[in-house]
Amino acid sequence: MIQPHTKIFLLLSIIALYGCITPNYIPYDNSSREPKDENFEVKVYTQEQLNSDEYEIIGQISVEGCSCEIEKMLKEIKDKVRQEGGDAIIDLSLGDGVGGRISTETYLISGKVIVFVKNKVGQ
Repeated sequence: MIQPHTKIFLLLSIIALYGCITPNYIPYDNSSREPKDENFEVKVYTQEQLNSDEYEIIGQISVEGCSCEIEKMLKEIKDKVRQEGGDAIIDLSLGDGVGGRISTETYLISGKVIVFVKNKVGQ
């Protein structure tokens, strides 16, 4: 028989595991965008790979999680970007840069969400 304290610990552990990989999205504008199809592939670029007139930054995304779950964290980020109508991510960081290690076992992955802009006029 499982003791009440054990049940509480197990429940809190499950909540912590699922809660630690929920992406945080901060939009930069109040625009509402249609979510992308679930098969849409969200790609990751560096700023050097794109011309600044090809895209618009629509928000910031980050997720915190365990080092053993980095692939799962990246999947969650891409899923959230797709839900928010984003096309891709730039400046994705993990490591000792903007994102990175928070503690021995906890990491932060962060990046900027972009949409590609067609026929954007240079200023």
